[in-house]
Formats: sequence, structure tokens, C-alpha cells
Amino acid sequence: MDLFNSDQNVYVIDTSALIRLDITFKREIPAFTAIWEEIEDLIVQGCFKTIDFVEQEINNYEGKEEFLKKWVKKWKKHLVVSTDAKSINAAIPIINDEFNTGFFNARKQAEGKEEADPYLIGYCKVHNCVLITDESKAKPNKIPAVSFNNGVRCINLNDFLIERELKMERKK
Repeated sequence: MDLFNSDQNVYVIDTSALIRLDITFKREIPAFTAIWEEIEDLIVQGCFKTIDFVEQEINNYEGKEEFLKKWVKKWKKHLVVSTDAKSINAAIPIINDEFNTGFFNARKQAEGKEEADPYLIGYCKVHNCVLITDESKAKPNKIPAVSFNNGVRCINLNDFLIERELKMERKK
């Protein structure tokens, strides 16, 4: 990241928010082009990322939509970061604290699959990033509450759009 953008937030998006983005703001619909262009500009600037665990979740996503898989692959070089040792170390206490709270998906645990959530929070904590999720703010065992408990700023897609000052305008 260059010095010009040093005061800009770095956003890290989770799987639920990527899926919501795709479902709600279809890339091919002209009214939503500005949203995707904003995100893609931020990706190029190094200010919009996700971690390898989320990429894996997207690639394993069994919905009928293929757009997200292709989009993540297209932007992978600048979008997807490897979860580093510091982030993994920051995730360990989160995993321990949240193990029996319902934070983890029981089906994934039974299958022995890793979940992105604690690593996302760990990454954002270590690298001082803003986490974007579509999970409920009201439940104590979801990303927003666990992020708050770990000192990580967490917003939803609407908050992101407001923060980036994106808005739809009517033709006059």
C-alpha cells in the first residue's frame, strides 16, 4: 500500500458477506456496477481482501451460483491473502473461548473442516483491518459479537456502502 492511502481502512470480507453481495447486488445489473467497481478499485489498492480460508469456503460453496467462484479466482492475486502465523496465533484464543458457544458450525466440525471465522477475526486483529460480515449483530456467538470481544471493528455490507459513500441516484 502506498503512503497516499495509508489512512484508508483495509476491509476484510467474510464468506457470508461475499454471498450476500452476489445475491443482493448482482454484478451484471447496471444499477450495481458502481459497487463492484468500488470494491475492485479497493482490491487493486490493497484495501479490500479476504483470507485463504474464505476462498476455500467459496470454492466449496454448493449453491448453484458460479459467479463468486469465478470472481474470487479472477481477483485472487490481490484479493486473497494467506493466513499468516500471527493471525493463526491470534485465532487460537478465539477458538478456545468460542469452542462450545455455537460459534462454530457443528456440521463442519463433525467433518473436520476448518472454519474461516476465527482466522478472519485473528487476521483483522493483528493487521488492524475492518471485518465485513453479513452475520447477525444480535447473537453473542456470531462474528460481530466475537469481533467486538476481541477488539476488531466489524461492519455489515450496508455499513460498508455508507462508509464508502456509495449511493444510487435517480435519473432526472
